[in-house]
Amino acid sequence: MKTPKENVNISRIFLDAWSKYSFIFVFIIILIIYAATIIYNGNAFNWSHISAILSSQNTVIVGMIALGMAMVIITGQIDLSVGSALIMCTGACIVVFNLTNSILLMLLAAIASGMICGLVNGVLVGYAKMPPFIVTLGTMLIYRSLTLSLVRSIPANITGSGSSQFSLISSYSNYDFLRMKFGTGSLNIGISLPYIAFLFVFMLIVMIIVAKNTKYGKSVYAVGSNDKAANLVGINVQTIRMSVFVLIGVMVGIASFVQACKIGNVTPASSGKSYEMYAIAAVVLGGVNMSGGRGNILGVFFGALSYTTINFIIVSIPALSTDIQDTFQGLVLIAVILVQTVGPVVKEKFLSMQRRKKMVRS
Repeated sequence: MKTPKENVNISRIFLDAWSKYSFIFVFIIILIIYAATIIYNGNAFNWSHISAILSSQNTVIVGMIALGMAMVIITGQIDLSVGSALIMCTGACIVVFNLTNSILLMLLAAIASGMICGLVNGVLVGYAKMPPFIVTLGTMLIYRSLTLSLVRSIPANITGSGSSQFSLISSYSNYDFLRMKFGTGSLNIGISLPYIAFLFVFMLIVMIIVAKNTKYGKSVYAVGSNDKAANLVGINVQTIRMSVFVLIGVMVGIASFVQACKIGNVTPASSGKSYEMYAIAAVVLGGVNMSGGRGNILGVFFGALSYTTINFIIVSIPALSTDIQDTFQGLVLIAVILVQTVGPVVKEKFLSMQRRKKMVRS
């Protein structure tokens, strides 16, 4: 039988773990609900369902964008243009591939175009000191409109399709390699592991190292926590604010490369819609503080997995019509964030109660 002191210690350990790694607990809970839904529908829950989550667009493509979005949000800013920038970058890298049949040039075009989109936002926000919400709302409209105009004016032999979308030319020698290694292919080692999941994990590790183990990453957190104090200790606040938009531009570029390889085409009028909201949702599910200064990049990985799993749960419930699915999705997101918000409050009240008890005993 546990003593009251042991119960207190267990409770404190749990609350500490929850406050630091709530995103892991949330994902496990959501995954269990998903498994229960699959089983309830009369099917067996197996590795193929996990593989589908790992290779989903909402996990890999939106997840990569979310890694960059986390850095922007940690500085106390926001980027609403990432969905449109993704479409522009995807169109650019597809055009380069169709002109050169070069995977390397295609990747460089994706990253370069993403950096340019991010630089435009960063200069206007960091140096012109314009509100990031307004700037990125404006560029969200500009990037998609420009891409739509370009796809209608570029010859079909370059876009790879008609006047409505960019498509990889499938007759090229590198087409199958692109689609297999950076799109739909998997590594089979008893279980199937999507190749693009490895790329996502690699980018996650890089971003964790940048955020936690570099002077730049610490400066990003410092600016988000208190920009005036950061300026006093010698951090160039304007440059940091500009740089995170360039960083998310790079992540959008890499995500656009994966988008082109996985889907094979992009439609400027409809592709990438609401991706900025999905990325923000993944960041918030990952426990990053929307007011800036706090957040664990590892949480974004689990936030992306959680968001994808929520979508899968919604799709697997036949009773939910397509008209009501967004409502259910919104309710689940609010409930999850509420739980994450309540956790630290419960921990603080628990510790306060323990302190009062010690004072009474003394």
